[in-house]
Amino acid sequence: MKIHIIQDDRADEPEVTITCREITEDIQRAITAIRAINCTLTGVREGQTFILQPAEVVYIDTADKRTFIYTAGDVYETPLRLYELEQQLPNADFFRANKSCIIGMRHIRSIKADIDGRLLLTMDSGEKLWVSRQYAAEFRRKIGM
Repeated sequence: MKIHIIQDDRADEPEVTITCREITEDIQRAITAIRAINCTLTGVREGQTFILQPAEVVYIDTADKRTFIYTAGDVYETPLRLYELEQQLPNADFFRANKSCIIGMRHIRSIKADIDGRLLLTMDSGEKLWVSRQYAAEFRRKIGM
């Protein structure tokens, strides 16, 4: 892979051009990573709205028709529904674990398979989250397990 960087004082904003014979999985991951640079989320805590970077998000969960964003140290509420957040977030970094939860892939510490086909994830924060049977095969494929 060749990387060319052209510094131009007349450029209004950065521009990325990818020239390839075909779009491979590696190229798709690079595109996703580039798009993630401009992706931000907002969450409300104690009456204040905070801007969150996707890299900060450990997981997102719903309870009682409310959606919560969990970071390493805080919990924020968001008005967005889970499917809306799933569409916004970079596919390479996030995964739907079950009906009510999206996980941040970079915050997974360990994975344990359960007898019934589910997976138990231990996150960096020590929190344990389940990947349901419905999503387990896709999760295994995504991480090469």
